[in-house]
Amino acid sequence: MKPKKSYSQAARVQGILRTLWTRNGITIGELSEEFGVNRRTIYRDLRALEDSGYPLLSEVADGAALWSLEPSFKHVPPITFNLNELIALYSSRNLFKAHGLPLNSDLESALKKIASALPAKNIAKLERMEGMFLPLAKGGRRPSIDKNLFEVIQLALLYQNPVTLEYRPRRGNQSFQCEVHPYSLVHHRGDLYLLCYVPKWNGIRYLALEGIKKADRSKERFETREDFSVSDFLDVPFGIFHGEPISVKILFDKELADYIRGRTWHPTQKVKATEDGKILLSMTASGKEEIKAWILGLGPKATVISPQSLREEIKADLSKALEQYSF
Repeated sequence: MKPKKSYSQAARVQGILRTLWTRNGITIGELSEEFGVNRRTIYRDLRALEDSGYPLLSEVADGAALWSLEPSFKHVPPITFNLNELIALYSSRNLFKAHGLPLNSDLESALKKIASALPAKNIAKLERMEGMFLPLAKGGRRPSIDKNLFEVIQLALLYQNPVTLEYRPRRGNQSFQCEVHPYSLVHHRGDLYLLCYVPKWNGIRYLALEGIKKADRSKERFETREDFSVSDFLDVPFGIFHGEPISVKILFDKELADYIRGRTWHPTQKVKATEDGKILLSMTASGKEEIKAWILGLGPKATVISPQSLREEIKADLSKALEQYSF
């Protein structure tokens, strides 16, 4: 007697889905016999399909429960992906995990659906795709964000609904309430920020999602200010924080020439090579503290040429740092 074929869990779930797709109804016992596993395993596989979003039906006929796919679901046209599209999707899984993004579970669900529709021989390739791009997120923050709260923000962004928030800023423990018009979510250095207009302050603000404790979405709809562009707003600062724009010139040692020249630091940047191989970077940007932190992080390989006020601040910070080693 020829032994039954052994299936991996992923291949078995994919096989069960194909069986449900082609049959008008099948019992747990028949599925158990067909795939060579016990009934409890089949129940677990059916739950996995339901958790992935597949609408299953169970109807009793002649005293037996028949399982099938919801008929209307069978008429949904298939979506195909080429190899590079699959690699991009599976590589993004690691990015979501590394940064603790709230959409991670939704991405997992989508990828399970893709896996269930692929031939069994391709399942192993998906695992190799996932390991092709690995983000190194050592020391990165993993913000704690309530998933239900995140879904409220998502819907408000999608339908342009005002949201009443209870917000606790990082500096100080005093919470406050305000109504906001959400414009976009911004991911910056491990944190998620809600970019929004606050009518109470008549201005645009960043609110850390981690600081939002409650969110109530209105059914009304707001209109985005005609004089406001999210992309233009994000182009002004060096990082994300705004302030008075300053025109800076920074000279970098030739060891950093390729590093500086090969990156876009700000939309206004101008890069010029000097005769001795150094690089002069000029730009006009806001967010002085973020600019300072960047320059200080490069140590003696970066020198502020102008403005003089920033040059003096950098010098003072370096002097204070040096004092810490004067013992």
